[in-house]
Amino acid sequence: MVNLSLKYVDLVRQRTSKWANWFPEQQDRVGSYGRFNAQTGNFDVEGNVYDSEFQKLLDATDGTMKLSDYPPVLGEEEKDFAVGSMGVRPKEFSLGSDVVEGIDQAKYKEDWQFMEGKRGAMLVMYKPRQEHFPKGKVFEALYQVPELKDKYIVPSVYKCRAYAIYLSNKTGEKISLALLPKSGKGNKLEWWTSLNIENLQIKTDQNYVFSPLFNCKRKIPLIRISRFNSPVPDPEDADFWMDVYPPWEPLDDDGEIDPVYDDDEEVCA
Repeated sequence: MVNLSLKYVDLVRQRTSKWANWFPEQQDRVGSYGRFNAQTGNFDVEGNVYDSEFQKLLDATDGTMKLSDYPPVLGEEEKDFAVGSMGVRPKEFSLGSDVVEGIDQAKYKEDWQFMEGKRGAMLVMYKPRQEHFPKGKVFEALYQVPELKDKYIVPSVYKCRAYAIYLSNKTGEKISLALLPKSGKGNKLEWWTSLNIENLQIKTDQNYVFSPLFNCKRKIPLIRISRFNSPVPDPEDADFWMDVYPPWEPLDDDGEIDPVYDDDEEVCA
């Protein structure tokens, strides 16, 4: 039994240093805070800094700043985001123009080659946009809130209209993907694939409703050097925030704790 979500999240993070979402239609919100679930890889949300309840916590440290005055910013459309884990190779689309109607007008088309005997992950986002904290005061204010001390926070989310994600079955499969305009349907899109295969998820929408990828940060603890009696410096933007590391041990190909590392820990104990 493969732990699909955990293995997929782990592989994508190794490749991108960002956090993937095995269920991209469940929209992540900028400002969410919580912890990662070590069994599933999902981000378990405990709240959001833009909620009224959190504003009360901020008021206790800074009675002047209202986060509603600093809403998330939606960035410009970016180029396609396509990435595979180690050993997964994107290749030029190999099929002819007669494989499916409209292939010559494809918004995206590519082949993906996976390794035999090794689990691999793929993520494709069509022209994503990043939604993120506005630069400056938000990070600085949040750093002063003690309730976020041991929490992880989502400062930016990739949003897109179409995505394809896949966790391979280790058979050395090759998948051809194409994103086609729907005939007579305005800006609607649809995926075409050479294989109807388990664990391949492909979705489209007219709006930016999918969240396949996001960033996550936590506070860097600051320690005053008492010998010099130096004051703790004021944080500037995200300078005092660091990337988050997985709360799980190294995984095997099925998304379970690798017994090699498990055995090492028992020996050390």
